[in-house]
Amino acid sequence: MTSVQWLACAFVLVCVSVHVSSAPAPAPAPQEENYPPMPYEYKYDVEDQEKLLYFGANEAGDAQGKVIGGYRVLLPDGRLMSVEYTVEGDSGFVPIIKFEENANPFGKRK
Repeated sequence: MTSVQWLACAFVLVCVSVHVSSAPAPAPAPQEENYPPMPYEYKYDVEDQEKLLYFGANEAGDAQGKVIGGYRVLLPDGRLMSVEYTVEGDSGFVPIIKFEENANPFGKRK
C-alpha cells in the first residue's frame, strides 16, 4: 500500500471510531413497578350434548396472591378429566388431577 492509501485507511478508522463513541447511550430500561395482587374471579362452562362438548373452568385470586381454580373436560374416550389447582407464594402450580370413567356429565350441576 502506498502512504496515501495508509493515510486514507487511518482517516476512515478515526472517523468510524469517533462516530461510534459519540453515539448517544441507549435509554435505561423502564423500571417495572410492583403492585399488590388484585382480587379477581372468572368462570365459564360449555355444555353441548348434541356435539358431546363439555368443558369449563373457574379461578379466583385474592389480595395476598393466592390462586385457587380448576377446569374439567369430557375426553373423547368418555372419561371426565378434572383438575383442581392452587398457587400460593413460591409453591408454583400445584394440581390435583382426577379422571372419572364412563362419565355422563350432561345435566349434572358443576
